[in-house]
Amino acid sequence: RSGADAYLLLEAEQLVVFDLRSIASSLQWTRAPLCRLRVVEAGSESYHERVRCGEDGLVKRIERVYVRELRAGYRVLLTDHVAIAVAWHGASARRDAWRSIARNGRGGHTESFRVDGWSFRRGNRQDEDRLLARLVDRWSDPTRAIEGIASLGEGIFGVKGSALRADHTLVAPLWLGGGSLDGDSVAAPRLVIGPAWLPDRTAVVEGKVLEIADIFSPRQRAASARTDAPEASLYPYLKRSIDVAVSAAVLVALLPILAVVAIAVVVDDGWPILFGHRRQTMGGRVFRCWKFRTMRRNAEALAKELRSLNVCDGPQFFIQDDPRVTRVGKTLRKWHLDELPQFWNVLVGDMSLVGPRPSPEGENQFCPAWRELRLSVRPGITGLWQVERTREPGRDFQEWIRFDSDYVRRASLWLDMTICLKTIRNIMSRVARR
Repeated sequence: RSGADAYLLLEAEQLVVFDLRSIASSLQWTRAPLCRLRVVEAGSESYHERVRCGEDGLVKRIERVYVRELRAGYRVLLTDHVAIAVAWHGASARRDAWRSIARNGRGGHTESFRVDGWSFRRGNRQDEDRLLARLVDRWSDPTRAIEGIASLGEGIFGVKGSALRADHTLVAPLWLGGGSLDGDSVAAPRLVIGPAWLPDRTAVVEGKVLEIADIFSPRQRAASARTDAPEASLYPYLKRSIDVAVSAAVLVALLPILAVVAIAVVVDDGWPILFGHRRQTMGGRVFRCWKFRTMRRNAEALAKELRSLNVCDGPQFFIQDDPRVTRVGKTLRKWHLDELPQFWNVLVGDMSLVGPRPSPEGENQFCPAWRELRLSVRPGITGLWQVERTREPGRDFQEWIRFDSDYVRRASLWLDMTICLKTIRNIMSRVARR
């Protein structure tokens, strides 16, 4: 069929789901007529613990190391040549397809790529159910490719002509089969939480998968342009551009203040001027989060002795009137001048102006699911947790999880601007109170 930029070549029993964008830049530059793709599935995350002992033989700490299992799935093919796709489709077996491609002189040069995704076997009921569940979770608008279904609500799709009832509580994303919510309270669920799908309970309505030429027709492209929010794709680039521009401007404008602060730190407690705590950024990469040093040089060693004074309910460490803070450090913290070097972290791409609090691995490991979510974006100098936390006893760690997760899911330029304005307001109000 014409009208497609690429063709995915599968065997009859193969079903795969993966994001082509992960290798799109590589595909752009390859001249190979045929690409081999190995679909690799990230399995469940497991961990093992290691006991670390000191020279005296006593246990010093227990480390938890997380490992994500990888399972190799199907090998599939990708091509942008119509002739290769036609030869593959017309062959009765893969060997015949390769022979046909070779006869046309197109199967010699190939490229190989690995893509993260999921593999399923056609005809296996359990695999087909898993495939549907995965599609519900990742396919934002199936109506663009399947005729006979319609959007019944935000993230909820069902048979065209169906309607949602007021006595049902539905949490998207959901795919609802014909009559799946009809009937008595025993047969039909009143609460459905996605991602999930419900099979047909009445006569099956035939759905038609549209041809590629219809999916990418000028009318469909225009409809897609109207419905897709431009910020969804432009937001990361706009955010990074703003980060670079603002951080560079701040560092240049505040250069005299940075020099004065550096001299004050040295005069008060000697070298070093900066303290770089090892934190994790996007993808779990470790970086040095820079601050002007506000504590004595042996602060890390003293933390073990002062652990009983920690007022935080989670893995954070905070002491009221911390005795490790230097005289200059108290002033720097009062005016938040100690965090100015973090604008360098923003400039080089380790951090962003707005994002989750940068945390070390020791804190992030306490909740793997939350950790993966917050490490999907760059950490920020300020964030939703910093401006919304209540500091109520026993609730700070729970609020940290809640607000960081909420930020990642709702991230937008408008939310970033709101957080920045609240941060400035909070700083001004705290300074005024002092």
